[in-house]
Amino acid sequence: MGNGGIVSSIKAFIQGRPLLTLLILVGLLVAFVYINVEVLHFTSNPQFCAKCHPKEGTGPLAEVYTWGKNIHSQNNVACLDCHGEPGFFNYMQAKLKGLKDTFNFAFKGQKHMLEILHKAFNDPVYASKVVSMESCLFCHTDYYNQKIRASRMMTLAGITFRTLDTVKNPAFRTSKNMIDIMTDPVRRNPDIDPKHASHIKAGINCVFCHRRVAHGGEFINLASANICEGETVCSNCHIKNKETIQMRDIILSKAGNPAKFSHNFHVQMFECNTCHPSLFKMKAGTSNITFDTHKKDQYCFMCHGEGKSANFNCETCHQGG
Repeated sequence: MGNGGIVSSIKAFIQGRPLLTLLILVGLLVAFVYINVEVLHFTSNPQFCAKCHPKEGTGPLAEVYTWGKNIHSQNNVACLDCHGEPGFFNYMQAKLKGLKDTFNFAFKGQKHMLEILHKAFNDPVYASKVVSMESCLFCHTDYYNQKIRASRMMTLAGITFRTLDTVKNPAFRTSKNMIDIMTDPVRRNPDIDPKHASHIKAGINCVFCHRRVAHGGEFINLASANICEGETVCSNCHIKNKETIQMRDIILSKAGNPAKFSHNFHVQMFECNTCHPSLFKMKAGTSNITFDTHKKDQYCFMCHGEGKSANFNCETCHQGG
C-alpha cells in the first residue's frame, strides 16, 4: 500500500468513526501533556541536579549534598524554588536556563562549570543573579508574598510544578514557625536588628549577607551563626562603599541637649565590629548611656575620655537634635 492508500485509509477511518477519532486525539493530547509534566517534575528534582553536582562535602559541585544537609531540604524547598523567581512563567524561564547550563556542561566541560560555580560562591553580585531576592521574600515575608501572588500566574491549569508557587503567607510562614523578616524581631537574638526592610528597600539582595545560606553544609538558616555579631559582613559593604552608603546620624537622647553620633564620620576610621556588638548592640534603643557612664570604659567612652584618644569636649557630641 502506497502513501496514497494510507492517507485514504486514515480519511475513511476518520469519516466512519468521528467520535472514536476525537477520543484518540484527546487521549494523545492528554498523554503528551502528562509526559511533559512528568519530565518537568523529574528534571526539577534535586536527584536529577545531582547528575551534574555529584560531589559530597562542601564547595563547588557539592551543591546537592550541602542542600541535603540544610534546613531548606527538610522543608521540601528544592533547587528551582530558589533558582527561579515565583510564578509559572518564571519557573519555565528557570528551566530553560537550566537547559542552557546543561548544554554548557556537555560541550564546554567541567572546567567551565567550576569557573561559574566558584564565581557564584565568591562574588555576591553574581550570586544575586543566580538566586533571586524575590524567592527569599516570597517565603519569608507576608507583604511580598501577597503582592507577587496577586500579579502572577502561579499554576498552569491547576498544576503546580514546585513548592515555591504553593506558598501562601502568612499561613505557610506560621506553619513553619518562621518570622516575617520585614516586621518581626530576629528571634535568635532580639538585641540585633539587621534592618531587613531598609536593606530590601535599598535593593540589597539577600545573598549579599546570607551567601551560601543553602549550601553551607550545615543545618542552619543563616550564612553564619555570627552574621550580625562582630563578623565582617557589615564592614564588607559599609566600609568598602562608605563614599556612597550614607547612614543617618543617631540621636542618642531626646532630652536636654542630645548627643549626635555620625556613622559616616566614624566609618572613615573604624570597622563596624570595632563598636558592634561589644560596645553597642545591633538594635536601636538598647544602649543606656548615663552621666555616670561618661567616666567608665563603656559605650563612646572607650575612646572619648580624659587622657584618651578622642575629644572629650561636651560640644563635640552634644550638638543638639
